[in-house]
Amino acid sequence: MLPGTLSIIFFGIEFFILVAVIIFNRKHPFFWSIASVLILLQLYQLAEFLICIGVNENITGRIAYTIITFLPPLGYFLSSKVVGWRYPDYWIGFAAATGFSLYYLVTPGSVALESCNPFYAIYSIHHSLYYGIYYVGIIVYSIIFLVAHLLFRRNNFDRKSSLFVLIGYLSFLAPMYIMVWVDSYFARTVTSMMCKYALVLAVILGVFSFIKPKIKGDQVEEKIAEI
Repeated sequence: MLPGTLSIIFFGIEFFILVAVIIFNRKHPFFWSIASVLILLQLYQLAEFLICIGVNENITGRIAYTIITFLPPLGYFLSSKVVGWRYPDYWIGFAAATGFSLYYLVTPGSVALESCNPFYAIYSIHHSLYYGIYYVGIIVYSIIFLVAHLLFRRNNFDRKSSLFVLIGYLSFLAPMYIMVWVDSYFARTVTSMMCKYALVLAVILGVFSFIKPKIKGDQVEEKIAEI
């Protein structure tokens, strides 16, 4: 198999899911958030495939990291909307994502491909420690955020939707954590493998788009205010 084979296969699957969401569920209240996550996931898979087959690795690698850098704050944005969170603190994550992305975009050599096989790629990036803290930190915070709402805020939001999003997070984070725990070598593959496991997230979001969430309490007030 060609290097990056799994990436192009997953790109095709995620593209199919996106098309289905666009055709059937454009009126879903979280359509744009769902579609945005799906678009970023598949664009990363396409970028990784291009990197692995040798298409301008320096530029394509930096574009790939720019793409996935916006996934954590976008996921938190979806989480906050699902639970009807009134405070726009997600802009902190988007601001950090913009800073990292601009740095990687304009700095030659800031993202380098070390190796690639049919299943995953390994990169080296500048400021990897700070980037990892940012990336994993927002994801873990989003999970804690959803769990806290499910445990302590029993009314005024759609619990089923929140569970869907929470399961989506755990579907790619838990397997990646287990892999690294079993063999620390896989810590080098986190970027690539986490996005591979995120195929399950894409499927869950696709299913979620067919379920119309209930709007309760604070969310009703927000809808009335918009009107």
